[in-house]
Amino acid sequence: MFKKISLLVILTASLTACSNDYTPDKAATAKKIYTEACASCHAGEPADPSKYWTMNKKNANKAYVVNKVKSGGLRMPGFKNINTADLEKISEFVLKHSIIK
Repeated sequence: MFKKISLLVILTASLTACSNDYTPDKAATAKKIYTEACASCHAGEPADPSKYWTMNKKNANKAYVVNKVKSGGLRMPGFKNINTADLEKISEFVLKHSIIK
């Protein structure tokens, strides 16, 4: 019984992290999109608070970031309502504010 309940809790948690209904305003800046959509999980790196993410250098490119924001990942929700222009803005912001290792 405990295993079934545990599995149900894990599946429910996984599904709730799959997508996000956030839609930025038409004139939203990259900083505003970050603040509204990303900051609750990506609050800054302890070594450098002006950097919000640590990225592997093989993933430090616009195509990867756009795909990650749009589709999500294991713990990150996908943001399907962010349009192409805003995805470009947020990908540039992410790369500018990342620690790349």
